[in-house]
Amino acid sequence: MGREYQFHCEYAGCSVTADLRTGGTRELELLVDGKQVAAVSVHGRRAQTTVMTTVLPTDPPRDIEVEVALPGAFGGDPASTLLAGGERRPMPAREVPRRTRPAEATWYS
Repeated sequence: MGREYQFHCEYAGCSVTADLRTGGTRELELLVDGKQVAAVSVHGRRAQTTVMTTVLPTDPPRDIEVEVALPGAFGGDPASTLLAGGERRPMPAREVPRRTRPAEATWYS
């Protein structure tokens, strides 16, 4: 069973969020102001770092990269860093609300 993680920070007046879903395939999604701008599927269980890039809708537009450090098969927690303007900013993790499954009664109605 997989887990979900979410990392978030504000940069240049934009909301930047990295979502991670673990499981058989690890799925990464990059959101800017709530809109998906990049997505990556990572296969395998080894520790690795994945980088997603985008351009922020600012005036002038700004390039950013979000680096997500994925843990290996033996555990650990992922981490995320925003790379922009020559600096590295850690993106704090935030609580992901659990998705509820429909009750059995609603499956048959």
